[in-house]
Amino acid sequence: MKCIFCENINRAKSIEHIVPESFGNKNYTLEKGVVCDKCNNSFSNFEGKALTNSVFVMERCRFGIATKKGKPVKGKVNDLVVQADSDFKKNLITFKSVDPKNLKLIDPKTGAMALTVETFDKSESAVSKLLLTMGLESLYKSQKGLYNKYDFSELRDYIMNRNGIDWPFVDSQFTMPSFKSIPTFYDKHLLNKAHCKLQFREYNTNTLLFKFVYGGVEMMTNLLNRDLEWIAEQNFTKSNSALHPEHYRKKIKTVGNASYENP
Repeated sequence: MKCIFCENINRAKSIEHIVPESFGNKNYTLEKGVVCDKCNNSFSNFEGKALTNSVFVMERCRFGIATKKGKPVKGKVNDLVVQADSDFKKNLITFKSVDPKNLKLIDPKTGAMALTVETFDKSESAVSKLLLTMGLESLYKSQKGLYNKYDFSELRDYIMNRNGIDWPFVDSQFTMPSFKSIPTFYDKHLLNKAHCKLQFREYNTNTLLFKFVYGGVEMMTNLLNRDLEWIAEQNFTKSNSALHPEHYRKKIKTVGNASYENP
């Protein structure tokens, strides 16, 4: 079997979970060899950081997901420690090392407060790589026509560390029409039960968008290249969205007129 990332012939012993098990996915997998053992093992480095040092850890705690070792989820975003309930009860999260500057009183009568949490803890590149691997693997599994239609060489070069230039992505609640589900039928049903959605949109010949939704977190990226045109055209900075890594925001010069500078 030929690995879809390094493209080496291999006899892998491990099965690749397209969406990490730590998101609650048990069934949406690839057959052995589609991702070789070497790539599978190397992906765990950025996967672990994306799962525990970003906003994803909040949702995993909220859903009461167990780790691979069967333990409650625990993570850290900057100095804020986030920990799930020890009995895996949903919607119970413990915060430690809270900075008072990030707390805001919202109801003086009850003492209810709102906590502002950073989206990432220097984990942007880890999240972008996780999005890209999930995107390519899901297309191979469920949309083979799209997988064969496009050239993913830039994606492979980034994932394999042959090109270290950051890959832009957007975290967004911004609604873009015409997205379609990548997984179909029973795969889609099981992923929905795990609060996961994987979707695509053929934006133009240079842009194949991948959207990953996990609970209340939604992220999008272009699987083909680092082009910023789609981001500029959609006016993401005018919605509840953010372009990552942050240095890419300077390249979107005039969002209203779709003016941008590619990396």
